[in-house]
Amino acid sequence: MILGVVTGLLGALCQAIYYFVAAYVGSRYTLSTRAMLVFSHLLMGGASLLGVALLLPGSGARLEAVWMPLLAMNVCYLGGQAALFRALRRDVASRVSPLLGLKVVLLAGVTALAAEETLSVLQWTAVILCGGAALAMSLAGGRLKPSAAGWILLAVAGYSGCDLGVVALTRGIEVPGLHGALLSVFLAYSVAGLLVAPVGIGLSRRQWRKAFKTWPVASAWLVSMLLMFIAFSILGAVHGNIIQSSRGILSIALALLATRLGLGLADPLKRGRVFYQRLACAVVMAGAIVLFQLG
Repeated sequence: MILGVVTGLLGALCQAIYYFVAAYVGSRYTLSTRAMLVFSHLLMGGASLLGVALLLPGSGARLEAVWMPLLAMNVCYLGGQAALFRALRRDVASRVSPLLGLKVVLLAGVTALAAEETLSVLQWTAVILCGGAALAMSLAGGRLKPSAAGWILLAVAGYSGCDLGVVALTRGIEVPGLHGALLSVFLAYSVAGLLVAPVGIGLSRRQWRKAFKTWPVASAWLVSMLLMFIAFSILGAVHGNIIQSSRGILSIALALLATRLGLGLADPLKRGRVFYQRLACAVVMAGAIVLFQLG
């Protein structure tokens, strides 16, 4: 349990870093959403194929039992990823990323209806607090641009489907411990690289010359997923997302740090009314994480 919480928090930190890196790389190198999606996933796919080659032999993995969740999670994931890229190009990361915390509400509802997880009253309270704090944290910096709102809702739906697939994959592959979690993430992103490759057909040579410029995006996301797969395999989808919702808090902290350091990101955050509103939301979200643990 402790390992799941720690890896979940570290994964949330890497995701918070990813949002800023993705926004910076996209604007710095004038890469389209399509190019960002293709290039970063080809890089992750290449690294993941190497991981599969190292971990699969002798693992006893039941690949025939997990091909369906593997394919379904990738379709949901790639749809969510494309939607997130579009949202980040239309609004700033500290307003967009907290809204991904709404996943926990959707997942709690889905798992309750499917009778896969039974939550206590305390845990349902934590879910509602977490979703409400995520919404309030985003709104504290101003209303989300309408052009970004639809895309972030699609991202929430896509990532929720992916998270359910992650749990099915890590538990269905029947390779225990860290070995199973790592093999699962490498299998997932090997398939993602293969699925996304045809999307790159038609991209200009000018865009392809910038393919390796997306390596920070690929690195930040793959490391975050390595950590989150471990957390999800231990905690499950709802509990894992409660922990993962801390990325909103971390996005705010990173925006503040970047502003103080004068890094010139397009998402400045200064002390004042907005800062303290978001700080209050962060306290509520942290309380929700503790409340879920107690429940």
